[in-house]
Amino acid sequence: MSASSSEQDVVTSWGTRSAAVNDQFLRQSFLALLEESAKVPPEQRLIMYDAVDETEVREPLGAFRKRLDARRNTKPKKPDEQRQVCTPFDPDGFNFGKIRNDRERVVKLGFAGLGEHGRYDVLTNKFPLFPKHMLLVAKALVPQQMTGTHLRAIVELQQSSSFCAYFNSWCASASVNHFHVHLIDEFPPVTSLPLVAGPVVAGVRCLQPQGFPGFCYVFPKSRTFPHVDTAVRAMQQDNQPHNLLFTPRFIYVFPKPLARPARSFELYPETVGGPELIGSFTVYSREVYDGLALEHVDELCRINTAPLPSRLLQHASLSPSNGIDDTVVTETATTQRASRATIAPSHTASALPQLPLPHPALHLEDWPQDRPIARALSNGMANSLV
Repeated sequence: MSASSSEQDVVTSWGTRSAAVNDQFLRQSFLALLEESAKVPPEQRLIMYDAVDETEVREPLGAFRKRLDARRNTKPKKPDEQRQVCTPFDPDGFNFGKIRNDRERVVKLGFAGLGEHGRYDVLTNKFPLFPKHMLLVAKALVPQQMTGTHLRAIVELQQSSSFCAYFNSWCASASVNHFHVHLIDEFPPVTSLPLVAGPVVAGVRCLQPQGFPGFCYVFPKSRTFPHVDTAVRAMQQDNQPHNLLFTPRFIYVFPKPLARPARSFELYPETVGGPELIGSFTVYSREVYDGLALEHVDELCRINTAPLPSRLLQHASLSPSNGIDDTVVTETATTQRASRATIAPSHTASALPQLPLPHPALHLEDWPQDRPIARALSNGMANSLV
């Protein structure tokens, strides 16, 4: 596979190759470009540095980690005027179609089954945060908005690769309004948390990472792919920012409040987006690094996530007939949703009263003949024989 500029070099056989072959290609391509970049002035580099080289400082914070990497402080700051998750694509703004050096394209991919919309490029990331950190970018000039087509493209890429991917929506740490996801050569820290049964979302029981301090909904790719699309569409409709994590088997959904809580700035000087919610907090000064503690990270995850739109968490019979949660749509910040009274019961097992044990409740008897209905029938039969 090569990365030349001709469209004839588009790789359409990605899905037929083994994950080992594709992973080796991505890793070797990254390292070759990194070595090439080290030999030229900073303004000509395709990759400024390796995020996990000998100069990186890191340590664990529970299941999370904090990093000290002052080099990334040279990256341009994100615009602050973002207000709408579904902001139309602006051809006059920066987009990945305007890159001047075709060497930034590591590989051009054509995903089967997606037709003309199946063209994506893997690009270098000039300021990496994770091992072999690259970008999967849509060839089409479309906004930073997740769609069913993009979901299928990511899933197809991962069917033949062990790389993970994360997505920042507009208003949720994305800085370029041209569709892209971040590819990383590791399972990020949040994946170390065991997955346990979570709430019912759109009629399907999801999973959640046990011990994660904020809101996170996890869906197995093999069974609930359409439900992720449903959840994303609902968040877009409610103007709710969101971050997503894709592993080879699961999709993690992190809904967010629209307005960044003021308290967040006090605890952490950067935007809490995909990198942080999947477990990695990067700072640029030793003072901030030394002051960041586990309790701060826990609070940052709590206040920078929010519940999914409540209509997704309700039983179908309790949802509004028009499919719109009017209260949520008119709210200015989704954090208000978390502070409201609990929504109506979902009529699932998780909504049933939890009685302390031991308790003489029904269905706790060890033997069928000891259950109340069995005893009543037995007594009735005995009386009829007298």
